[in-house]
Amino acid sequence: MEVKSSKAVTVEYTEKVLSKREKDGELGYEQAQALEHAKKFNKEKNNKIEKTVETLTKHEKITEEIAVKIIDIAPENPATLKTILAKDRIEISDEEAASILKEIN
Repeated sequence: MEVKSSKAVTVEYTEKVLSKREKDGELGYEQAQALEHAKKFNKEKNNKIEKTVETLTKHEKITEEIAVKIIDIAPENPATLKTILAKDRIEISDEEAASILKEIN
């Protein structure tokens, strides 16, 4: 199998795609495991994810991959958000954190 492209996607999107595939036919082992994981950990149940990713990436420090990670984890306070960003060595102010949390909620 050849990988032609790679893109970060949310758990919600993964669940949607794999559920559709499951209805159309049998899933492979890895796909079935991924679907089970997505159903278990999907916190979002709306269709505004893509718009939220686009909004978050307007912040100069946040890439698409980080935006997807933020949406999947759905932090509820600035400290959790800053912890998520710390792995990528991104520092934000309390005002920026509040703005991001407002956008994802």
